[in-house]
Amino acid sequence: MKLHLLHKNLSSNVLFSSFSGSEFLKLWHYHPELELVYIVSGKGTLYVGDFIGSFESDNIFLIGSNIPHMFDSSPTFEGDSTSIVVHLNYDFLKKLYQIGEEFTYINSLLTLSNRGLKFNTTESEKFKKLFFELSETSPDEKVIQTIKILYRLSLIENLAKLGSIAWLEQVKITDERMNRVIEYIMMNFKSEIHLDDVAEMIAMNKTAFCRYFKQNTNRTFVNFLNEVRINYACKLLKEKNTINSVSMACYNSGFNSLSYFSRIFKKNIGCPPTDFR
Repeated sequence: MKLHLLHKNLSSNVLFSSFSGSEFLKLWHYHPELELVYIVSGKGTLYVGDFIGSFESDNIFLIGSNIPHMFDSSPTFEGDSTSIVVHLNYDFLKKLYQIGEEFTYINSLLTLSNRGLKFNTTESEKFKKLFFELSETSPDEKVIQTIKILYRLSLIENLAKLGSIAWLEQVKITDERMNRVIEYIMMNFKSEIHLDDVAEMIAMNKTAFCRYFKQNTNRTFVNFLNEVRINYACKLLKEKNTINSVSMACYNSGFNSLSYFSRIFKKNIGCPPTDFR
């Protein structure tokens, strides 16, 4: 297993695509291009760096260059999962904001996108129209329409920054061995994970692996794994679902002890899981 580099090989500065099917592609990946996503319909779990949260219909996301991410559709969603996706050439946007003050908002979006962004807006219907119009325009018009969408998004003050700066700066996506470890954690954290097995996976002994992992993430393996699990537990506890009890969040996020979960949760979040919920 590895973190997949999906270079879009853009023939222009803006690449439009749409998807409709039973579920989105469940692939932990990154690419140099920025990714602008409108969720037309669907729900599930979004992974961006060390962020784990929910996505649902009418959500809009901007994911920065080379940030590992994945949209994992929920099997309980009835109907097709549908999205409109625009991939943007980073160098093109960078040159654009250098032209003049009219495009300074582009620089702000580029900076904020380095953590991944979720735009919280009550005007989703207006944005839906703008995104749908992209499919009806020529390649040149798509560039103009996308810049228009970015400008409208820059006016939204209610933004949610996703991945943490420390995680995104520390984890090196160019290290193939570390990519395998991180992807393994992100894909399997809900189950039991043994440090010895992960070390063996990249042909290291336990001691060398622990040293290597901390050098690359500034965290111990256990602390990193616990952070991922706690982030997912927070997602579960935030959901408006009466069955999402603290014990359910504990066991469904990979912990096998409620007391240990509560202790680690309070250490990471600053309050007990019962208060958080």
